[in-house]
Amino acid sequence: MSDIQINPEHQLYHAYSVEEDQERTNVHYEQPPEFFYLITGGRWNSYSCNLWESPDEDDTTAQERKLDRTAELAGLKPGMRIIDVGCGWAGPLTYLCKRYDLEGVGLTLSPTQKAAADARIKREGVNARIEVCHWEEYNPLEKFDAVVTDEVIVHFNHLGGFFQKSHGWLTERGVMVNKELHLSHPRHAVLDRGGEFVSQIYGDTGNYRTLAEELSLGYDAGFEMSVHNIPRRHYEISIDHWLANMYQHRERIKELVGDEHYRNFRMYLKLARRIQRNVSLDYVVGTKRAA
Repeated sequence: MSDIQINPEHQLYHAYSVEEDQERTNVHYEQPPEFFYLITGGRWNSYSCNLWESPDEDDTTAQERKLDRTAELAGLKPGMRIIDVGCGWAGPLTYLCKRYDLEGVGLTLSPTQKAAADARIKREGVNARIEVCHWEEYNPLEKFDAVVTDEVIVHFNHLGGFFQKSHGWLTERGVMVNKELHLSHPRHAVLDRGGEFVSQIYGDTGNYRTLAEELSLGYDAGFEMSVHNIPRRHYEISIDHWLANMYQHRERIKELVGDEHYRNFRMYLKLARRIQRNVSLDYVVGTKRAA
């Protein structure tokens, strides 16, 4: 992507220090957890595309179907250790630990998310802990059987470095599973006004890539990579549910974050739904390549 000449105001791929990356990321996430819970709905509050059999399903069912697919691709079994990088409020990590009897670690950059995640973990009684730590600075004492992310690595400027870290975190038979959006063509990296608005909502931390680039970076880090596509309709249904949830709970959301943030967030979701035509959504699975 580096051969594309783009004016700074239309540019993705900003490299920040760990401190600035955390500050910019928290532009989006240091909001009352209830704000995100009301939008995402369901028991696990998954803030990413869920998997649907029909648009009429409830949020919890679609969230659990998505998480079970993650578990299947990661080969999760009782007693395994898993790390969820960008764990949010730990709904997905808590579900995986509870459903598959795992030991879990979640990384977040948001102290507010950690407090909410800790409360959820205690309430559900699972074997998991949350750390406020940037992936670049995380050095575990024990290996993991699985590294998972869910629409998180799009915010990693040094994605090759993350893959290298993940390779070192994993046992020899460990698996890396990343669910992520990928540009259908490098030209879509040039932001229009709508894209700039979405980028600002996320503190300008977007690093959208083509699937080919992600696969190459994973291979260079020592992984054999495989791809499992998710049809676009699943994202469209997920966003439609979030918009409906927002409207249903509009008065409470405005009490939590104000009218302006409510309006801006609805605009962001509508733009995100439109942008789906320029991207694919895929699970990318990495297994350690034999030496």
